[in-house]
Amino acid sequence: MNVLDLIGKFTWLWDHDFFIVTKEGNFIYSDPEYQDGDNTIRPTKFTLKQYLGIKGLEYGRDKGIHRIGDFAVRGVPHASADQEG
Repeated sequence: MNVLDLIGKFTWLWDHDFFIVTKEGNFIYSDPEYQDGDNTIRPTKFTLKQYLGIKGLEYGRDKGIHRIGDFAVRGVPHASADQEG
């Protein structure tokens, strides 16, 4: 599976992280356009609600549904979907 081809619902978490929900699992994209963003996409076992709790947030900002490769910067280093991060 190519993570960049997945369609997902993006939620901005008020810093460099975007939480992405797809049919193949959930991912976190660290956007380099924000401070401390490292341009990676990593799979996560957490739900959005769980991850919001970990970050001490009540909610994030809905950024819509996108193909990951169209929303994230091209050439993003990413983990395969069977790795947990």
